[in-house]
Amino acid sequence: MERSRTSFDHWLHKNNFTFRESRGRNITVQCNLCLPTIKLLSTAKDTTSNLKKHLERKHSLQFKKKLSKDEPSNSAHQVPEFGPSDTKQPKMDHTLYTSQSKLNALIFNFIVEDVHPISILEQAGFQRLIEVLSRGKTVMNRKTFVSRLDATFDKMKEELRAKLDKVQSLCTTADIWSVQDRSYFGITCHWLEDNFERKSVALACTRMYGGHTCETVIAKIQEIHSSYNIESKICSTVTDNGSNFVKAFREFLPEDEREVEEIQFDDLGKMLSEGDVGGDFFLSYFLPPHQQCAAQTLNLIASKDLADAISKEPIQRVHVSSTAKCALIWQKAHSSQMVADMVETIANIKFSDPCLTQWGSEYNFVQKIMSLTDEQLTQLIDILDVPNFVPEETAYLREYADVFKPVAFALDLLQGEQKCFLGIVIPTLLTLKRKLQEKAANKQFFSEVIDGTVEAIDSRFKQVFNSTDAKLATTTMPQFRLWWLPEGERESVRERLVAEVSQLDQGNEETDTNGISVHEDEFFSYGPGSSGNRDGKRGAAEEVRIYLEGTNKDLQCLNEFPGVKKLFIKFNTTLPSSVPVERLFSSGGNILTRKRSALTDEQFERLLLLRYNSKVCTTAFE
Repeated sequence: MERSRTSFDHWLHKNNFTFRESRGRNITVQCNLCLPTIKLLSTAKDTTSNLKKHLERKHSLQFKKKLSKDEPSNSAHQVPEFGPSDTKQPKMDHTLYTSQSKLNALIFNFIVEDVHPISILEQAGFQRLIEVLSRGKTVMNRKTFVSRLDATFDKMKEELRAKLDKVQSLCTTADIWSVQDRSYFGITCHWLEDNFERKSVALACTRMYGGHTCETVIAKIQEIHSSYNIESKICSTVTDNGSNFVKAFREFLPEDEREVEEIQFDDLGKMLSEGDVGGDFFLSYFLPPHQQCAAQTLNLIASKDLADAISKEPIQRVHVSSTAKCALIWQKAHSSQMVADMVETIANIKFSDPCLTQWGSEYNFVQKIMSLTDEQLTQLIDILDVPNFVPEETAYLREYADVFKPVAFALDLLQGEQKCFLGIVIPTLLTLKRKLQEKAANKQFFSEVIDGTVEAIDSRFKQVFNSTDAKLATTTMPQFRLWWLPEGERESVRERLVAEVSQLDQGNEETDTNGISVHEDEFFSYGPGSSGNRDGKRGAAEEVRIYLEGTNKDLQCLNEFPGVKKLFIKFNTTLPSSVPVERLFSSGGNILTRKRSALTDEQFERLLLLRYNSKVCTTAFE
């Protein structure tokens, strides 16, 4: 009898039941799988059939295989017999349970990837939830989490260094973010894989003390680049048009490439004489070539230059009155939730908040208002109780929305990341100029303004239009080749492309220890096959000719032209805008909230970079 009771207790324990009480010929047990719900079951002392039915009905997925293995089908209604060796504690099926280390990893990823506060580890409700779901295991404390954060960050950084070691061409974007009376310097890094997929990672979002001076910018960029040993691999660093960034990179330009800028720079000689900067400051640092953000430059044209042009024209009066009424509509539409709901009911649209520094958001707001029918617009104005548009104002706003639609499209295009390359900048600007000029002929209000906008594009993007790298980046894109260039300029770009491919071929010819070329047989050019076509390979001129004569616009066709493909990756690694680093800061805003002031700057940076890089540095989270 004692042996039978022991066997029965083993069966209960093995199948997640806990004995509660005995009532005559029956006993009451609790099912642990039903927790946190308390499920009490009654069964006879000499049979387990009632308990098996519960398992099969409520927990069949977890225990169907286990029950069929432990209980032969012909003994379904009998207490299993245990031999002498079966009196030991039954072994637990570890596939049904989570270890403490695995639980810690899951909680860590939950906090990092889903942007939860570290303080959640100390919340009683979360602790109870984990304890029940993990069947009694505990939640790691804050100290353990921080230790794991440091170790995982170090592991991620090492993995990232190893990945960047294997990449030939890199592009970085840099910017400064001010939030909650603090400043952070952020840098992201980008490269193209052999399949043309762009990879993006964050290198730093480190605390920045003091003023945002040119010298501080130089030191930060150099420090972050050198910490990953990538200084020689960076083809360009993309930043906004802030004077501190422009001046920082300008100091490293050759003298013949320095141009007079609109921005007023401090006299470096005066700074040196007054002791503001050490005499050898700039000699101690190295910065890569600079690429100004094309998206921000176009935004300046559409906002500042456009406003300046309008202020000089007779349309200034109608511009001021119509935009003032638009602003009043936005203000009234956001005055209460009830009003916002009424606006959405009438117009079937939501008015997002215009951003003062982003012209695109203002344009979208005007475009939404002008997309309404006359009846909808009248109802909207009546509900909001704002002055109605006079016919001249309506005509002005409709023409504004039509004329600058290509500008809004170009802005969206230049702010991309995955399929956005330096090579799209020049064709985008040329197409934009053409579309604007086509609209100038028959416009009532904007004919003169369009001419000023086109001139602003030529002026502000002069460096890009003259850039050999930008021209080669465009030419190596099958979508454009040389079609975007005037006939008279195509030959010079073709010759430069041939020269670049030839240089790549020469670079592939390694020399032996005596300095003799491995392919020294090419010194002689007699007989068949001596035209530079070694082993059946095309020469650079032939490869470029066939490529430029092609019509396939698919990027994958570059696999047929290895030299051109390498140049595409080299020149189009550069992004046209610094939007990625702005997106890094946007992600950081979800972490660095006012309720999480206990985070140190180092912890914030590590949480942000681990989350941003999780798709590229996967082994760090294993």
